[in-house]
Amino acid sequence: MSLCINPQCQQPVNSDTTIFCQGCGSELLLDGRYRVLRELGQGGFGTTYEAIDAHCHSWVLKVLMDNHPKYVALFQQEAQVLGVLNHSGIPKVDLDGYFCYFAANRQEPLHCLVMEKIEGMNLSEYIKQRGHRPIQPKRALRWLAELTLILQQVHDCHFFHRDIKPENIMLRSNGSLVLIDFGTVREVTDSYIYKQASGQITGVVTQGYTPMEQMRGKAVLQSDFYALGGTMIFLLTAQNPGSFYDFTTERLNWRDRVDGLSPQFADLIDEMMAYSPLQRPKSSREIFQRIVAIDSSLKVLAEEFNSLSASSQPSSISSPSAISSTIFVNSNVPEDMPISEEFIERCRQELAEFIGPMANIVCKRILKQNPRLSRTEFCSALAKTINDPKQAREFQQRLL
Repeated sequence: MSLCINPQCQQPVNSDTTIFCQGCGSELLLDGRYRVLRELGQGGFGTTYEAIDAHCHSWVLKVLMDNHPKYVALFQQEAQVLGVLNHSGIPKVDLDGYFCYFAANRQEPLHCLVMEKIEGMNLSEYIKQRGHRPIQPKRALRWLAELTLILQQVHDCHFFHRDIKPENIMLRSNGSLVLIDFGTVREVTDSYIYKQASGQITGVVTQGYTPMEQMRGKAVLQSDFYALGGTMIFLLTAQNPGSFYDFTTERLNWRDRVDGLSPQFADLIDEMMAYSPLQRPKSSREIFQRIVAIDSSLKVLAEEFNSLSASSQPSSISSPSAISSTIFVNSNVPEDMPISEEFIERCRQELAEFIGPMANIVCKRILKQNPRLSRTEFCSALAKTINDPKQAREFQQRLL
């Protein structure tokens, strides 16, 4: 079966050998390579589908159904962020996985994003399937360690998630966790800080998981720790953490609902959910160190994390000054030499200064289209993605 994603189509179901929809005439082979099998769900302003590529590999296709500029910007941001991050606990975007699709008789395009299909269920569904029975503290601590390392990858790249909750954490069939839904992620930049100070940042709110500063549009990295702490309370009690809030003492009274909970673990969760961000742990690394102090056997998770994230360089989206300090300009290397992995990484870091996280996707796309480019040709192709001609020239001069 092949499904038509045209919102106006009255007969979207087609045979898997059809190229154009028999109901509305829209093309069924999206971007010339993806065929939609079934709808997975609807939420917010989009619809998700299961799709397969030419090699019968399964993917999740997210389709934005509302082309309001703000929603389009958030949708594109999710593609950019996932293209930068590289960890098994974060969904991967297919190469060239972001594209626009024009359905028949429709003037506006449908924005599409193809990403890794996570086999499993989210933690909210998981607890529900268990008959609303909470997990044991030992497993909760292990899951907190795993999620902390994933979050460390996000924070090290100068992003914060802003919407951590059980529904946005997937449990794979092999038992590992995946943090999903990066549509609300923000990058920590001088521009963000200015907009935040002037009240231009919109708050993302989920009752029980969103701290007060985020509700006021003042989210910081430590806001993610509050949400992660709330997720732990949900897993340990099978109840929304907000249900434990005592307005008299302004504290969460949840500890007596959990059997076998160590005071150190309970203290860590309470500190993660402190009212003031200044009272919470300063970093994901600090949280992980506290976890290892409670159970030293979990230290092995960090070794696995380091091996998985070694190929992802946070400096690719660092500040311009940080990038400049790590790049050697005018290396006097002949321009017609083959492109090495080191040179590609240099190009990606330099390009990120001008176009941001999208640099990672752009480099991959150009190399995929023509892997035999010389250094000069590669730099020229990358420079064309920089709108300002002066900046484009500066980019090429740095590398050649």
